[in-house]
Amino acid sequence: MRKLWIALALGVAIVLGALLFVVANLNAWLASNRDRLEGLASETVGREVRFDRAEVAFSSGLAVRLVGLRVAEDPRFGGEDFLALEEAYVGVRLWPALQRRVEVSRVRLVAPTIRAIQTTEGFNFASLAPQEEASGEARSENVEAASFAVAIAVLEIADGTIHYADRTSADGLALVIESLETSGTDLALEGPIELEFAGNLRSSKDVDAGLESRVEGRVALANLSPLSGGVTLTSPRLHPALLGVRLRGEGGVEHVGALTIEVTLSPDPEATGHSVSLRSSEARLAGFDLEDLAADVRYRPTPAGAAVALEGLTLAIAGGRFDVSGDALLGEPDASRFALEMKLRALDAGELAGDLLSIPDDAISGRIEGDLSLAGRSLEWASLQRSLAGQGRLAVGAGALEQVNVLKTLVARLSADPGLGALAAEAIRDVMPEALQGDRTPFEGVDLSLEVAKGAVQARNLSISAGDFGIRATGQVGLDGVLAADGTIRFSDRVSERIFDKADQLAPLLEEEGVVALPLKIGGTLGAPRLAPDLAVLADKAQKAFNVRLSRGIVDSLFGPRREEAGSTKEEEGGNRKSDRDAAEALIEKGLDRLFGR
Repeated sequence: MRKLWIALALGVAIVLGALLFVVANLNAWLASNRDRLEGLASETVGREVRFDRAEVAFSSGLAVRLVGLRVAEDPRFGGEDFLALEEAYVGVRLWPALQRRVEVSRVRLVAPTIRAIQTTEGFNFASLAPQEEASGEARSENVEAASFAVAIAVLEIADGTIHYADRTSADGLALVIESLETSGTDLALEGPIELEFAGNLRSSKDVDAGLESRVEGRVALANLSPLSGGVTLTSPRLHPALLGVRLRGEGGVEHVGALTIEVTLSPDPEATGHSVSLRSSEARLAGFDLEDLAADVRYRPTPAGAAVALEGLTLAIAGGRFDVSGDALLGEPDASRFALEMKLRALDAGELAGDLLSIPDDAISGRIEGDLSLAGRSLEWASLQRSLAGQGRLAVGAGALEQVNVLKTLVARLSADPGLGALAAEAIRDVMPEALQGDRTPFEGVDLSLEVAKGAVQARNLSISAGDFGIRATGQVGLDGVLAADGTIRFSDRVSERIFDKADQLAPLLEEEGVVALPLKIGGTLGAPRLAPDLAVLADKAQKAFNVRLSRGIVDSLFGPRREEAGSTKEEEGGNRKSDRDAAEALIEKGLDRLFGR
C-alpha cells in the first residue's frame, strides 16, 4: 500500500513538473515573442493590435491571458478603438505547446467593448483584412518565425458591450447592447455557424432614455457567402422606438411583449426575399392595446428600398380581429407607397373609437364588421393625409350612442324655431315622450359605405336604424374626426301617423313617401355629433306650400271654385276651361316664387 502511495505521489509530481515546464516554457516564449505576436495579429486583421502583457493562465484548460488588448479603428470612422478589453483568455492545445507551437482552441473575451459604425462608405469592420502590402510569402515567413498556428475553434464573449451607430442619416439608429453573452462560434467563419446570445438593448439617444429591452436569440447560418440560414430573436418586452419605429399614441409606452421573431435568410434575396415571422401575445402600439399579434412578411431589397409583401398580419384588438394583407415599399419617408386590404371582425366600437379618435371609450357601443382597401404614397402623417385613398364598407351591430340623445337634441333645436319648428317639436314630444328620456340613442344597426380621399372619409351612404326613426346621410368625416354631412331623419309609419294626427298642417311640409321626414345638418365630431334641423330647407318647403295655396286662392277668385270641390265630377268641367285654369295657376305660382325669393 505504501508503494502505491509513493507511485501516485511520483506521478503527480511528474505531471506538475510537466505543467510547470509548459507554463515556464510558454511564459518565456510569450515574453520573447510579444512584438512578433502583435505584428502578426496586426498583419492578420489589417489594423494595429497591441496588448500590455501575455501570460499563462487556466480557463477551461491551459490558456494564454492577454491583458489590455486593443484593436485600432479605421481612421475613416474615428479615433476610438474598434475593440478594447481588459483581458482575454486564449485556450492553447497542450501537445503543440510542448513542441513550442501555439494552436488556439478557444478564445474568451471578458468585458470587451466593440464599436460597429455604418456610414455611406460602409461598415467600419469591412476593412478588417490582411494588409495588401504584405505578400503571401512574407506572411508565411512571419508565421513560421513566430511558430504560431491559428486554428481557433470557438469564440465566446462574456459581459460584452457593443456600440452600433448608423451615420448614414441624421436620424440613424444609435444602439448599445450591454451584458452581452455568447455561446461561442467558429472564428474562421468558413462553415456553418451556430451561436446563442443574450443581452440588454438600449438606445444612446436622449429621447429614448429609460427604454431598455432584454433580447435573446440564436443564429444558425449554413453559409456566409451567399448568406443563408436562420435567426431567432426573443424578448419579454421590446420597445420599437429603439429600432427607429415610432407610432406614438396616447397613454402607455409602446412595446411588444412576449415577442418571437424568426427570420429565414435566402441565398438570393433579390429573387425570393427573406421571410420574417413575428409573434407576440401582448403589445401597446400607436395607442392600441393588442391582445395578440401575428405577422408573416417577405422582405426583398430593391434599389428604391425594401419591398415588403405582407402575407398576413393579424391583430387581436378591441375584443375582435383585424386582418391585413398587401404590399409596401419602404423607401424614403415621403416615397413609401403601400396598398393594403383590411378585414374588421367583431371589434368593440367604443374601444376602437377611443383609441383611434381619442374620444371616450363609452361614447358608443356595438360591434364593428367591415372591409377596407387603403393605399398611399407616404408614411409621414402630413403627406399621408394628402395621399391616402381607399374605399370600403363598415357596419355596427346593435348598440347605442351612449352620451347623446339624438332625438332630444333635435327636438330642442326645433323648439328654437318659433314657427314650423316649434310646431313639429311639440308634435314629436306628444307622440314620443319615452324616446326623449335619458342621454343615449339605442340603435339596431349602422351601415356606412365610404371612400377615403383628400384627407377625409367621404360617407356615400350612412344609415342608422333606431327603432321608430332612422337617419340617412351623405357627407364626410375628416381624419381628425370632424363631421360635415347632410341627411334626413324619417319616422316610422306608426309614429308618422300619430304626428300628422296631432298637427295635420305639417303633412304638406314634412310628408315624404307617406312618413314624416325632416332634413338635417350634421356637424361636430364623431365623439360629439351635432344634429340640427335644416331650417332653411323647411322654410323653403313652407314658402312653396304657401305659394301653392295662395295661387289656388287667386285662381279660384278668377275662375270660381273647382267643381269637384263643389260636388261636380271632373267630366263636367270643359277641357279648355280646365287647361286655362291650370295654366293660370302655374303662372301665378311662378310669380309668387319670384316675389318671395324662391
